[in-house]
Amino acid sequence: MYRYFYLLILSAFAFNINAQGVFQRKFEPKQILLFDITLKQQYPGSDLVKRFGKDASIGLDISYKSQGNWVFGVGGHFMFGNTVHELGVLDSIKGTSGEIIDENGQFAVIGYDERGMYFGGTVGKIITFGGGNKNSGLFVSVGGGYLQHKIRIYSTKTVPQLTDTYKKGYDRQTGGPAATQYIGYRFLDPKKRLNFSLGFEFTEGFTQNLRSYNFDTRMQDTQKRLDLLYSLKFSLTVPIFLKKVNEEEFFE
Repeated sequence: MYRYFYLLILSAFAFNINAQGVFQRKFEPKQILLFDITLKQQYPGSDLVKRFGKDASIGLDISYKSQGNWVFGVGGHFMFGNTVHELGVLDSIKGTSGEIIDENGQFAVIGYDERGMYFGGTVGKIITFGGGNKNSGLFVSVGGGYLQHKIRIYSTKTVPQLTDTYKKGYDRQTGGPAATQYIGYRFLDPKKRLNFSLGFEFTEGFTQNLRSYNFDTRMQDTQKRLDLLYSLKFSLTVPIFLKKVNEEEFFE
């Protein structure tokens, strides 16, 4: 994660060096609706790292930016990854050979993926540091929502013990409330051509198993979890400027 932090600092430095002309063109504060197509590279921590490796996330955030540069938003994100550390969930249905038998008595090839989602709301502030563009700058925000994840189990052949109903006894579906904090840079172009944000997000999920019974352990899992995510977050933004009736804009 440190190399991404250094990369962000260097990128911001280079951006500021070149932030003359179009990036510093006079642009007074505006009320704007922001539609962000968001991509994240996520690294797990605490209890989550025991179950999954790094993953990716794609989602949509919709925000309102006030003329005072306050930003209020809501969004949802779909999480997916192919690194699962908790691989012993199916040990109880393996045969003496250590394999799982399909409906035809042959060995089935079993795969594991991560699937999850997050949705919630945020409130933040764009902090400007001089220059003509009053709609761009350091962006900090906090938020809260709901985090959920599970082990996706799939097989190359039909396995009676792993129908859609039975998979629920092994998939460790987990969820609960979560908090987020974000720091980065948001740029809004006065000519509406280049709009983006880039930064780091930290998520803390206060979760627990949502299944009433785990088939492999033959008991309910009531343990409270702390699921952490450290994310490098990039968003492409489609802005809709909310003009007053008597407001006119002039671009160079």
